[in-house]
Amino acid sequence: MSQTGDEPYEHDERYRLSLPRAGLDDLLDEVRARMSDIYATQDRIRTLLEAVVSIGEGLHLDPLLLRITETAARLVNARYGALGVIGADGELARFIPVGLQPQEIAAIEHWPEGKGILGLLIKEPHALRLSDVRDHPESRGFPEGHPPMRSFLGVPIRIRDQVFGNLYMTDKRDGARFTEDDELLLRALATAAGTAIENAQLYSQSQSRETWLDASGQITTQLLTGAAPEQVLRLVARRARVMAHADLAVIAMPGAEARTLTVRVWDGAEDDDGRDWSSVEGASLSCADDTLLGRVYLGGDPVMTDVSEPGFREAEFLSDLGAGPVLVLPFGPPEGARGILFLARSRDRDAFQETWLGMLSSFADQAAVALELAETRLDSERLTVLEDRDRIARDLHDTVIQRLYATAITLMGTVRRIDDPGTATRVQSAVTELDDTIRQIRSTIFALQSTGSDPSWLRSRVLDLVNSAGDILGFAPRLLTQGPIDNEVDETVGEHLAAVLRELLSNVARHSGATRVDVELSVGDDLRLRVVDDGCGVPDGVDRSGLRNVESRARELGGRLTITTAEEQGTTVEWRVPCRAPAPAPRQKG
Repeated sequence: MSQTGDEPYEHDERYRLSLPRAGLDDLLDEVRARMSDIYATQDRIRTLLEAVVSIGEGLHLDPLLLRITETAARLVNARYGALGVIGADGELARFIPVGLQPQEIAAIEHWPEGKGILGLLIKEPHALRLSDVRDHPESRGFPEGHPPMRSFLGVPIRIRDQVFGNLYMTDKRDGARFTEDDELLLRALATAAGTAIENAQLYSQSQSRETWLDASGQITTQLLTGAAPEQVLRLVARRARVMAHADLAVIAMPGAEARTLTVRVWDGAEDDDGRDWSSVEGASLSCADDTLLGRVYLGGDPVMTDVSEPGFREAEFLSDLGAGPVLVLPFGPPEGARGILFLARSRDRDAFQETWLGMLSSFADQAAVALELAETRLDSERLTVLEDRDRIARDLHDTVIQRLYATAITLMGTVRRIDDPGTATRVQSAVTELDDTIRQIRSTIFALQSTGSDPSWLRSRVLDLVNSAGDILGFAPRLLTQGPIDNEVDETVGEHLAAVLRELLSNVARHSGATRVDVELSVGDDLRLRVVDDGCGVPDGVDRSGLRNVESRARELGGRLTITTAEEQGTTVEWRVPCRAPAPAPRQKG
């Protein structure tokens, strides 16, 4: 065979068959490795997409933050993970860990406080990847009881241009270091997490605004229906507590003593611990310049703090109740605050969200204006009623009383000219009745000038007690009132008076056998109640505990009780006390 014909072919075949087998194996291994990397990359991209989808589900912030942390740890195969939320002061406000067992959590002295490596990521919000955290110059070690950790990967979570918090991942499960791919995946997840968190915050704010609008509508409705200011205040406290997810809401207004606020209304949530909030009722709170409440009331700026922190002594009454995070707001515009509204949570709960501060401040301002409108409306209605009654009272005085008085004078002059003793006696009785009628009309004039038909007023309560006593006496007692009872007698004395009158009428019905009872109530320099009956008095052997209670009430108010019994003339009981109760010693707190 010629060399020039078949040799090249034979030479090429031999050459091809003689290629090194080792080089071909290396080439195939490289191809397989690259295919494996491609498959692994596809798996991680798929995992990232699934993670992005999973954190986008749900719009409630707290479950979302936990879901983001768990998803991030799975994505980079980390044994431990955490999400730290940065507060307004630039420190960690919340720390949400995953991967720790309950016994490990119980062994940790305290959660990380944003120092060391975590603090570096807060000061310099850029991705940070370390093979061993102990080798970094910013490392400050771990809290007592914290499990050891080596490799570290941290990535900030941003909402627009603001850093919301950081994702912290430590210790890959396979013992390897975190790679650039891990960092890239975690940064991508953090970007999606920022969008999801912003949506959750917007959803929460929209819900709060809806609640606020509903609360404002309820307050407006109460005003239009003529609700009392106290009722409006209780509605404000209840709605503010619900809006802020608080355990206690309190509205305090200036007290009787200087530099004090008195709790006007409160609203508390029921909890599993059976905590009793009622001890704040009527509490007197210091609002000096150096106190928390004083700074808000006098300065007009809202404050968020935690009264359970060590060394906090500005609101001890809240600390004693087990309160922790508190939000204190001026009740009304800063330049004219009428008091304060403060909301409190128990010490085991999270702090209030700062995003609520503006909304709740606006709500407190609007509620204060609503209260002022309610009080102004009530004062206007009372003024209108009093003006009408004053006009009627003038007519009664200038016309009716004067004519009756003139008639009585005429009859008195006629008595002297009557020779028949029987006729003279009857005319004299008529004059006496006219005098009695004049006194009754004058009593009615005082009532018209001071009250309406509101049963909460003292004169109306006394009238109700006297009328109801007719059922047990078998006849209607005679009532005579004189003086501005409703204007001069305070609520405490009024409560004692009602109890005393009820006891005295009950005694007459049970023991005296009377056929006539006169009740006289007058206000001058003091308050005087006289109950006169034509019965036999209190028989011997009858328990006098009721009269002892009446006498005790008189002594408590700085007054006295006098009982006079005369044969065939019945019994007279006189209860005389000051119109206003002595001021109790202030119950100072906080």
